[in-house]
Amino acid sequence: MIKGKKTYIRAVELEDGRLLSAWLNDRESNQHLDIIYPVSKRDADSFLLEGDNDNSKRMFIIDNEDRKSIGLIILSNIKWEYRNCEMGIVIYDKNFRGKGYGKDGLNATIQFIFEEMNMHLIYLKVAEDNHIAIKLYEDLGFDHEGVLKDRYFKAGKYKNIIVMSKLQVRMIK
Repeated sequence: MIKGKKTYIRAVELEDGRLLSAWLNDRESNQHLDIIYPVSKRDADSFLLEGDNDNSKRMFIIDNEDRKSIGLIILSNIKWEYRNCEMGIVIYDKNFRGKGYGKDGLNATIQFIFEEMNMHLIYLKVAEDNHIAIKLYEDLGFDHEGVLKDRYFKAGKYKNIIVMSKLQVRMIK
């Protein structure tokens, strides 16, 4: 378990399948994500099991101080040889958005990625109209790398995706 100041970051368990299915079917929460089709409980379970057997992916549940599950962090495209990975986060419980839980969970996970997984670079993709997330990533030290044109089609229009990254900074002693 990874502990932040306000959050606990824990492994996803098979028992979380129903919760994950509900989250992945929340169209409002997923408006900025590349999720198109409804997700069944069976699909959610398969997604969880796939993550257990895939060394290039790790999924974590974000719990608040009371151990209530509020969100999800996914590390994907983990390239152990190159020491980089992709990261994504969603706070699904609307009551915990805008209150620092996402920032705290990301801070704790970023520290874990750099210090325990020994990664050199973390990158992410964010919809260009997701201004709150972009500001959060900038506050956490992510730099803009570029734009992927017309990558998602949502609500009748194409969306650009911004690619951002953060390098591990080691202090010289």
